[in-house]
Amino acid sequence: MSEARDPDPILDAAQQVFEQYGARRANVDDIARLAGISRSTLYRRYPTKEALLDAVLVRQVDAFLTELDRVAADLPPQEAVIECFVRGIALTREVPLLGRLAQAEPETYAGAGARSHGTMLLGSTGRVAATLRRSGATMPDEELLVVAEHLLRVASTYLISPGGQLDVGDEHAVRDYAKRFLAHLVN
Repeated sequence: MSEARDPDPILDAAQQVFEQYGARRANVDDIARLAGISRSTLYRRYPTKEALLDAVLVRQVDAFLTELDRVAADLPPQEAVIECFVRGIALTREVPLLGRLAQAEPETYAGAGARSHGTMLLGSTGRVAATLRRSGATMPDEELLVVAEHLLRVASTYLISPGGQLDVGDEHAVRDYAKRFLAHLVN
């Protein structure tokens, strides 16, 4: 995933520490030391560890959705759903923090961002709908938002619980699943 983002040594350090230790065990002192700043400087920008985690996750989700928007470019809406679902499932294995939180600390993943941004999941619905609209979706906005939310909810369940009938490690199976069960949702 190309991470076209503004450099932020505090968020870079926090991401590294959260990836290594998880949200619960991450230590703010380790983050400050890795960022090359004092703890008080860190707390001036991010008053709590939760605020820091939210900022890191918002940045990661933004990069994730930017990549999916890139994938959807120039594809008709149903193909965009298929290819974005395939790439999104693959990205969940490539983004260590999202995977770690979803698998080891699902309660942290589910609650992250809820304090200031709504949930990460539902906060992204409008962005997914906009991607589908740019791909040529013609359905009314209200319906498109419902479809976008549904797609995000389905994808997030595979992030939190990858086992089941769909082998998320098999790209062909993921593509077939998206083609058979998800693509028809958008028009």
